[in-house]
Amino acid sequence: MATEKTASPAPRRRVRADAQRSIAQILAAADRLVKRVGPAVPLDEVAREAGVAPATLYRHFPTRMHLFERVYGDRTARVAEHARALTGTGEPMETLRQWLDSFVSLGIESQGVLVQLMAQGLRQSDAAGNAERGHNLVVDAVDGLLRQAQDAGAVRADIDPEDVVFLVSGVILALGSQPGAAPDERRTRADRALHIVLRGISSP
Repeated sequence: MATEKTASPAPRRRVRADAQRSIAQILAAADRLVKRVGPAVPLDEVAREAGVAPATLYRHFPTRMHLFERVYGDRTARVAEHARALTGTGEPMETLRQWLDSFVSLGIESQGVLVQLMAQGLRQSDAAGNAERGHNLVVDAVDGLLRQAQDAGAVRADIDPEDVVFLVSGVILALGSQPGAAPDERRTRADRALHIVLRGISSP
């Protein structure tokens, strides 16, 4: 079995088409396996699932942290894109609630994965950069949903996307600080906290 390396990946350069295909296969396999096995899944197993050689996986993702940074970065981008797809559809406040619920779920999961990876002695390759990119994606994404709720008179006019992300991120951090909570209990707490946040930003 190959051993995880600790070196950072080489600086980014133009990726050949075959390498892009390999990266896409690896990311898709990792996304499937983390749902079934969790972040402790061996990278060699990810390589088998992706149909690539272990050396190919390690060339692009030297450690499990590098791989899951990318997996959850891509998931965040998909959640952000979903917000844009939802804008202009459905009842504005309910649409905002549904999207924020998916954001909370992703945030709790990704925070849990990060804690497990750090417990293995791994560190993010660019913690500040990852946080800033994720924050900017989510703030931009929620803007359209928030504006349509405000246009409908459902949300206070003085609320901006940063306010919403700040409040909901606090919910994620609070829930993530209780790793021993059962999934059903955590879901109940998340629903209640999100309900309180939405009541707080709603128009009187």
